Amino acid sequence: MRMSVKFISKKVKGVLYAVLVGLLFTFGFVGSKEAFADSELNRPEYHITPQAEWMNDVQRPLYINGQHHLYYLYNDDFSWGGNGTEWAHAVSTDLVHWERKPVAIEKYKTPYGDPWTGSTVIDENNTAGFGNNAVIALVTMPFEGQSTHLWYSTDGGNSFKHYNIVQHNPTGSADFRDPKIIWHEPTKKWVMLLAERDKVGIYTSSNLKDWEYASSFVRQDIGIVECPDLFQLNVDDNSDTKKWVLMVGGNGFNYGVTTGSSYFVGDFDGREFHAETPVKWLERGADSYTGVTWDAPYTNGNYRYFISWMNNWNYARKLPWDTFNGNTSIVREMRLKTTTEGLKLVQKPVWNLLDSFPTILDIKEEDIYTGQENIFKDFHGLSYSIEAQIDVGDLTEGKFGFSVRDGDGQHADLTYDKSINEFVFNRENSRIKIDVEEFKRPQRVIVKPKDGKIKLDILVDRGAVEVFINDGEYVLSNLVLNDLSSDGLRLWADGHVHLEYLKLRTSNKFTIL
Repeated sequence: MRMSVKFISKKVKGVLYAVLVGLLFTFGFVGSKEAFADSELNRPEYHITPQAEWMNDVQRPLYINGQHHLYYLYNDDFSWGGNGTEWAHAVSTDLVHWERKPVAIEKYKTPYGDPWTGSTVIDENNTAGFGNNAVIALVTMPFEGQSTHLWYSTDGGNSFKHYNIVQHNPTGSADFRDPKIIWHEPTKKWVMLLAERDKVGIYTSSNLKDWEYASSFVRQDIGIVECPDLFQLNVDDNSDTKKWVLMVGGNGFNYGVTTGSSYFVGDFDGREFHAETPVKWLERGADSYTGVTWDAPYTNGNYRYFISWMNNWNYARKLPWDTFNGNTSIVREMRLKTTTEGLKLVQKPVWNLLDSFPTILDIKEEDIYTGQENIFKDFHGLSYSIEAQIDVGDLTEGKFGFSVRDGDGQHADLTYDKSINEFVFNRENSRIKIDVEEFKRPQRVIVKPKDGKIKLDILVDRGAVEVFINDGEYVLSNLVLNDLSSDGLRLWADGHVHLEYLKLRTSNKFTIL
């Protein structure tokens, strides 16, 4: 995909933001868009955001010498449909705290335009000729419609130089983009995946420069495919059983979901991918797109890390931010598990994120009844997490739910209806309502209790809410744009539920990037 803040000193940044926020408070709304009067104060605390203006697609991170290197598309000019994107760069040792680095690939430094989405690999054995452990990026650029270009780095992925076009666009198609590269050990070949409208093109190479077409994986039920990914995982953390997963961004209209990451579990022989499952969707939330995965030496094939752009092209241009627009999801651990629905990718927050939050409420063995006083009545916060296990055995046909970012008539609601085993996430009472069906429509997912219990991890961070149900078998990621006064939290029940445990943690008030 295409379309992401010039680096200014923290002191200057603070002065500019203070002036801007003051003006916004004074005049309420700015320009032709309905803008948050306090948009900068609504910046998420523990999600990655651009320092200013626009961001979108995350590029697959790399693990180099103990650091995770993350890149994302970024546009400091913030002009819709113009002025290009470049590759912003950040590093982290713990996947929680990120340090901003200078832009890694600048725009308009070649005759071919600006860099769009691509992927990076470490060329350990110098197959491309730029040196052992050179970092190679294959990147879409708007030349010949869309073509694939090789950029290389000899300083550990901090800066890149343009080499050449390595995959021309044979038809001039407007959909020939988002290269993803992997190394296939059995065939000793590099493999590249390209998003080609309704199919994923698969190519092979021995040197990352000369590519041979191998096959295509065609789907006509998920719209225009984007940002493919291909990886192998152990099933149930068992190294004796491995499966390949092909993941692509797509449109879930035919399956009752909006745009997001779809995936197929199957087999890959180095040239062709054979799906063994029907299409599955990584989550049911509206705001998780162009997801990417990566590993590290210590993951041992049991899990991969996952991060995505937390937005939706159906309404991204309509969001009311003025000082910045866009954020990522949190980093998640992704595993391939056997479930009652077959093999499934499950996701959980990276473990050290929640451990970095201080616990302010720790409840064990407490009952919640209809009409009971809200146990969170004294809590006020904008960025926090909830970890809970709830026994719904006595709920019969009743409901229970959490209302987050609650106050002044604004709130977002996560409700479980025991009569139909359905969770619903509804943001119709949020401050900002975008008049687009994909934004207005509640997200629904059928969840059957396990031994009569539901496990929840709910992460709330100012403009972002991520919900993980039953150890991440089901995920809902959504933007929630409320006033700062909407800082309450409610738990309610229509009937009786039993809290086996509940932990409420607040963030450490660190702003990432």
